[in-house]
Amino acid sequence: MNFWHMQLHPDNSSLGQEKDILKKTKLIGIGIWEDPDEDKIQERKFAKQMKVGDVVAIKRGGTIIALTKVVGECEFEENIDRDLDWFQRRRKVEILDWYSEEYGYYIAPTAALTRCNMAFNDSVRTNESIKKWYEKVMIDSDINKVINLLKYKHQVILQGPPGTGKTRLAKLVAERIAQPENKGSSGQLIDNLIQSFDVDNSEAKFEREKRQQLLSSFYKTFPKEKINDLTLESYCIGTGENNSFCWWIERGLQSLGYYFPGSSLSYKIYWSKAKDVYSKHGFVKDIEDDELAMTMVAETIHDLVNNHNTEQAFERFGNSFVLKVLQSYYPEKYFPINSETAIDNALKLLKSYDESLSLLDKNKKLTEIYLDKKKQFNSEITKHEFARIIWDNFDLKSGQDLTQSNEVKAQGKYEIIQFHPAYTYEDFVRGIVASSDEGNISYHVENKKLAEIAQEACDNPNGNYVLIVDEINRANLPSVLGELIYALEYRGESIQTMYEYNKSRDIKLPKNLYIIGTMNTADRSVGHIDYAIRRRFAFYNVLPNVNVVKNEEARRLYNEVMELFDNPYLSSDFDANDVRIGHSYFLTSNEDMSDEDFILELRQKLKHEIKPILYEYIKDGILLDSAKDFVDDLNV
Repeated sequence: MNFWHMQLHPDNSSLGQEKDILKKTKLIGIGIWEDPDEDKIQERKFAKQMKVGDVVAIKRGGTIIALTKVVGECEFEENIDRDLDWFQRRRKVEILDWYSEEYGYYIAPTAALTRCNMAFNDSVRTNESIKKWYEKVMIDSDINKVINLLKYKHQVILQGPPGTGKTRLAKLVAERIAQPENKGSSGQLIDNLIQSFDVDNSEAKFEREKRQQLLSSFYKTFPKEKINDLTLESYCIGTGENNSFCWWIERGLQSLGYYFPGSSLSYKIYWSKAKDVYSKHGFVKDIEDDELAMTMVAETIHDLVNNHNTEQAFERFGNSFVLKVLQSYYPEKYFPINSETAIDNALKLLKSYDESLSLLDKNKKLTEIYLDKKKQFNSEITKHEFARIIWDNFDLKSGQDLTQSNEVKAQGKYEIIQFHPAYTYEDFVRGIVASSDEGNISYHVENKKLAEIAQEACDNPNGNYVLIVDEINRANLPSVLGELIYALEYRGESIQTMYEYNKSRDIKLPKNLYIIGTMNTADRSVGHIDYAIRRRFAFYNVLPNVNVVKNEEARRLYNEVMELFDNPYLSSDFDANDVRIGHSYFLTSNEDMSDEDFILELRQKLKHEIKPILYEYIKDGILLDSAKDFVDDLNV
């Protein structure tokens, strides 16, 4: 591949038209010079030296226009329509990229057509700029292809031999996917979602019936008139019984109120398995008599529910607990979001935030907005359905979706982990861990990396989340993934896991979570990915690329090493594309280092990285024994 830069100056165009004409015709060409000698020189370069596959940077004077790739042989048309065909002497090209001033690349303004690296080229800087530009285009091309695969399949494995930049490409893709994205006006998005919501669909009807059944069961078990009769056994969470008052508030009625950020401490009394006692906190912490402490808790909640004594309740309990209790007993009055932070963010989203309002007034304000929206669109949407729309489509927990201009800005994230042969389901998804509390050992279930990032993605549906699994084939994938093999294919559906976490075995992988694995195709010491896993992943080959190697000595060594992966040195049991070592072995750690320093580093790479892996290939039978002398003779 040769790199060129050329002036594009069609006779029928004025300055500024070249981009439009190039976009329309996808032709480059050279005109007729008054000097016949100059004409012959330029024609010879364009017709004979330039080849299909060469890369050409197009400019007009000091203005850089585009980077192109030659896809057609030189043609000459005697009679042409200049508005359509542009040049008599021309070549068909593919537009690789349009120039942006952000690139900052330099291309010398002189010479009509110049091949880079030629002795009379006045600028090494031009040569490096064009090659950097081409490298950026190739990387962007890989990034875009992988992103398209991810959007189609949601999980992709980048596979290739060592040193081809699989992990680097995975990070670049993840950065691109997870970067902040402006989703437009929050108000317009919410209005569109309300208008498109089908209130008569079977799922909506089922959810309404389910909510009513839950409330009926809760009221039957804990009628508001008898709350002051609550006992330690009927109130406290932690005993393992899923029918206590606190269990209902936290788990049983979870679908009736979005985001209750409570814990056992929120309830002021709970059963501690680790200590085998009722653990008391807050306003009953110093009450020695457990029954007396329980009476104080029950009376406070009874006074809240029956007499609306919110002042005392807020003093003794956390805000979210008080709201959840009120909203559970009076769903028609209170809005089903229980976190003060989430309520604030919802009001900001709806352009109705007022810092001076009390928490209860803020909650009531959301109900007023819901009623206004319902009337505005003549919709039968329920309060819970409206709450779900804003909860499921915006990050109300952190408020990261919201900007000062009331536009929705989705911020995602990516994380990277590395698999190894001992990696298990309990390391990756969910497992039991031991903890010590004052010398007492207790065991509890924790979400691990996949479950954690899946939950983050569920909580922030507008952001894109990426989990990179480096060396994905080094672990026993069917064992590590377990039942999540199903979840990979059926995104958004809850599945039952082996472990109960926060009183639920459910886990789901949302559609805004993407998984990128990397796999070294030369590593035969680890297990292969079975067909069940393969069906759920797309695969993308990341192969060695000589065009990334810019230094001439490094390129010479690269080409020499590549000869090892042809006959007669490569074992017939292996495909060269699976085992050829990649271009990263021939790159410098610092592009600005001197030629002398680069050669020293290249010698170190040859001695300590390149030759050792080649000798290992010979030992493992990838390369035949006859390759040893060839490897011995490699030098810089």
